[in-house]
Amino acid sequence: MTRQLAESNSFHVYKQGQLTIIGFDGKALTDPRQEIACRDELLRMIDHADCQILAVDLMQVPVISSWILGILAAIKQKGVQVELYHPNPQMRDVLSVTRLDELLHVRHDEVRPDATGNSAHLA
Repeated sequence: MTRQLAESNSFHVYKQGQLTIIGFDGKALTDPRQEIACRDELLRMIDHADCQILAVDLMQVPVISSWILGILAAIKQKGVQVELYHPNPQMRDVLSVTRLDELLHVRHDEVRPDATGNSAHLA
């Protein structure tokens, strides 16, 4: 069962077992004034939600700032598997050039594993 865990000004969070799905409001990711609040909310959520896999839906994000990529890399270094869904071509280029696509799982399809390892569609 998927349940909404939290909603902030920066992102929406849904939880299913050890899988946590976040979707961003695209505007928040380009506003440097949101950086500290977003970082703190994400790290607090990771620490308190028994998150083993973090699926990040970038469907509504036209541009992603380097600070959010840094936060996602830091989350990966905390032992959480980070998967990026629906990155646009420019984001994929940035991830490739910075080699973050080797650290973060960049998914080009809509299928993601659920908490049991079976395939499910990211909604």
